[in-house]
This record gives sequence, C-alpha cells and structure tokens, in this order.
Amino acid sequence: MNPTPEKSYGLTLDRREKAVLTGVTDVERFDENEVVLHTHGGRLILSGTGLHVSSLQLEEGRLLVDGAIDSLVYDGGAGKRRGSFLRRALG
Repeated sequence: MNPTPEKSYGLTLDRREKAVLTGVTDVERFDENEVVLHTHGGRLILSGTGLHVSSLQLEEGRLLVDGAIDSLVYDGGAGKRRGSFLRRALG
C-alpha cells in the first residue's frame, strides 16, 4: 500500500510587509493584529499591526496578507512538534 502524498503548502514573506501563503484550507479569524488560518500543514498564526487580508482564494488555497508582520507561529497539529515557523523551517 502506497502512502498518500502530503499536500503542498508554503509561505513567502516579503520585507515583513507582505505574506503570500499557499495550501490554505480555511481562515479561522482575522483582525488588524492577528490572522489565524489553517493550511495542509496545520494551524498558522500571523501577528503584527495593521494586518489586512488583501486576497483570499480558498478554491486555489491562496492567501495574501499585508501589514507589519511581527511573528509567525506554526502549530503543526496533534502529534507534531510545536514552535515558531522559523524554528521548524530551520530545524
């Protein structure tokens, strides 16, 4: 039996002012200080000031957030390691 391939997801951060996310399955909530969303890799929380969801295309799994982005916290879900997105990316 072949394992099911993991679905793709990603994040591009441009000068801490613009985040482009792919593999987005749902946006839980957002306001000017926080965006909480779900990707194929789990729950992701973007924090900052003046945050604005400028584009959301759930059919394509794509989200664009503008504003002063201060932190990205990635929660990979049950049974996976928790920590900051950068720690997971570099770890």
